[in-house]
Amino acid sequence: MHGNLVIVVLLVVLGCAALVFGVIYLCFQLVAGLGRGCVRLFRPGSDRPVLPSGAERGHQRMCPNPRCRKIDIRSGRFCSQCGVRI
Repeated sequence: MHGNLVIVVLLVVLGCAALVFGVIYLCFQLVAGLGRGCVRLFRPGSDRPVLPSGAERGHQRMCPNPRCRKIDIRSGRFCSQCGVRI
């Protein structure tokens, strides 16, 4: 009977610790997100859309797979949707 009580107490303590850690983590993520949003809001030139690196130069490639035909902006060797070599 004493062993069961120890296990229950340990589970309760671990559950409370996980809950506290989760709440603290969410608070830090909220503050970090608000900070990033404020920086983007007040940064000069923030009215420009953020484009991937290949899109700035106009590099667009279409997947050669006739079933996929995804237009891909990134500079990888394989299609990000179906995996066919580009």
